Amino acid sequence: MRMRGEIMAIPRLYRVFEVTVPYARTGPVDELEVLFEVNPYAVLSHLSALSFHGLTDEQPIGFTAMRSTDKTGDLLPLDTRPEDWEGVWMPATRITNKLLGREVSWTRMAPHRFFGFQTYRPLGYPIRVTTPERTLVDAMQEPTQCGGIANSLRAWAKGRETIDVDRVVETVDRLDIGVVRQRVGYVLDQLGLNHPALDDWRSKAHRGGSSKLVGSAPYDPTYDERWNLSLNGPVWALTGDLG
Repeated sequence: MRMRGEIMAIPRLYRVFEVTVPYARTGPVDELEVLFEVNPYAVLSHLSALSFHGLTDEQPIGFTAMRSTDKTGDLLPLDTRPEDWEGVWMPATRITNKLLGREVSWTRMAPHRFFGFQTYRPLGYPIRVTTPERTLVDAMQEPTQCGGIANSLRAWAKGRETIDVDRVVETVDRLDIGVVRQRVGYVLDQLGLNHPALDDWRSKAHRGGSSKLVGSAPYDPTYDERWNLSLNGPVWALTGDLG
């Protein structure tokens, strides 16, 4: 096909091609299409997912994606079925830190925590993105991948009226990370979002050096008594106050 001029190599992406024959779709290839060709088992996440779901006003200059440490995360390439791969080698995973001139930041996730995503078709072709609920929970675990803690908290405020609290609780419990329960529980309380699981979460919330709203920031003596959580971040971002 390459010799006949039906496909054209994409610079610096090994064995990834753009189809150029007349019966192919016309118009430029979208970067996300290329991302899921490079790594068919990737999931758009963190800041890219916040932007996709309309939970932030920030426009990412690159991409944030996550991948399973077991390479495929028990996924198939998008729009394929198991029978499509009978007797055929599954595509290899390829990790690139730059895609068509834009940076790609990857988060590696253990297989048992590689969940909480769906396939969407905003422009007709499929892309795999973490759900709004998983994205918001990830923002409390890794705010640096989501534009910082202030942007992460603003995202929760933006999503207050639309998020499914049951799914938030299910996601947090499945991740099973104590400090994430504290952070998410505190945020839900501040937003006035209730759930029966929160009483159990509070009973397990203990004070300590790691019980901080922002894990990478210094401990602050100001803390929330209900959640035994050091409020070492811009909690004003949950309400829009200037702090």
